[in-house]
Amino acid sequence: MSGNEKAPALTDARGVGGVIAQDGFDYQLWDGLARLPAWLANPAFEQMIFEGLEDLEARFFAPQAPRGQLLERFQAKAGSLAPAAVREVFETFARFESAYPRAARVQSLVTPRLPATVGWLARDPSRVRKARPFYAPFADIMAASDAELLTRLVETYRDQLGTFIAQSVDVSERNLPDCDAALATFGVELDRAYPSLEAPQKRVGEAFEALSALARRSIGAPLGGDVLVKTIEDALGKSLPLPRSFPLHVRSDRNEADERCLEIDASAFSGRDGVFPPPARWADDLVAPLDRTARWLRSHAINRVALTGSYRLTTAMIIGWSLRSATGFELEVPTRDGSWATDDRPAPSDPPQNWRIAEPANLTGDQLVVCVGILCDPAADLGQIAGVPTEAVLGLHLDEPIVSAKAAQAGVAVVKRAVDAAMARLRPKGIQLYFAGPAAFAVALGHRWNAMPPTQLHEFVTSSRSYVATALI
Repeated sequence: MSGNEKAPALTDARGVGGVIAQDGFDYQLWDGLARLPAWLANPAFEQMIFEGLEDLEARFFAPQAPRGQLLERFQAKAGSLAPAAVREVFETFARFESAYPRAARVQSLVTPRLPATVGWLARDPSRVRKARPFYAPFADIMAASDAELLTRLVETYRDQLGTFIAQSVDVSERNLPDCDAALATFGVELDRAYPSLEAPQKRVGEAFEALSALARRSIGAPLGGDVLVKTIEDALGKSLPLPRSFPLHVRSDRNEADERCLEIDASAFSGRDGVFPPPARWADDLVAPLDRTARWLRSHAINRVALTGSYRLTTAMIIGWSLRSATGFELEVPTRDGSWATDDRPAPSDPPQNWRIAEPANLTGDQLVVCVGILCDPAADLGQIAGVPTEAVLGLHLDEPIVSAKAAQAGVAVVKRAVDAAMARLRPKGIQLYFAGPAAFAVALGHRWNAMPPTQLHEFVTSSRSYVATALI
């Protein structure tokens, strides 16, 4: 945005014009309602607004975004567009991005049909963007597609605008000639988002009409997810099949995105090629977003979280610590044999586990060194690898697998008791934690890591047989 251009505002000519000029509002409304089922199935969805700064905008909680939220913005054009008008829309999007950097996840042009000369815009950019998570492990494949798309966009729209379109703009063709077509599209999207709903078509039509009426009397005002869900459920006469536990998906460099979950992107912390970010980056880009997530969940009275995805041991420990029991959370932790719930606790009659515990004689400086191993015992090599004397290590080793949620909670209780006792005796100012075992146990341990001094986590790098300091919790 040049120095003499004003930032887009709700009171400028475009912002006011959207509210005043109702021509084409039906198309905007119908497109928005068609998108609504998928948004409501996304637990990060917060609100939508018709005729705000754009024809339609939706807001999502995004803990790793600079503002903690992201917008999806849509300009819906019901009539035929000339190529120059398409460019003008893109330039409007670019001005918003220039004025409010990284506020929008994507900005979309929606129209029944693009001009023939730029019809490819509805296909190629979206195709490349949607495929990007799948091809993330194959950088050369993705780079070739990105480069080809960028070349074509720059040829059409010049360097700056073409680059912006490649990164941040989506274009879709959606033909909604009348209310019947809009209702049919809404019904298809509702069934796709909630396949087990099985609502009668008459009730779906009543939900569509109720949402339409709500939107028309709320132009320029936000519509929250709770209000929208209630409007649909009242019309359907039944509840939407929403998940019992809040879904939180953790991305590594080995798995794909999941739009039905709140996503934490931990791919930069996957330790590819044995390289981990420094502790400061763990704090800024993973610990802080997870802390924001915990606060957001508490503000929405959500206390049960179901995890999916894959992650390193450090990330597992941070997840459990960020959503720890002391702040009211219970977790469902994925394993190969099903989910482990953190409130699935052992009975007093359950047989004890055979943990071998070596008590430390002293601290290392002012730090308590804790080494926990399940099946393998990292304490045996800790002195040689990390230079920690054996007598200064609180070593805990279990030579049998953890096979259930109850066993995990029992093991966590053993580790916590041993650490608490060593802390009471030696009074450390911090803890250096080394762990080898299943990631699910690391989540459970972090979940109970309450009232502890600052704890430095470590990862073992197999290629160099060394430990690197990762996150501080």
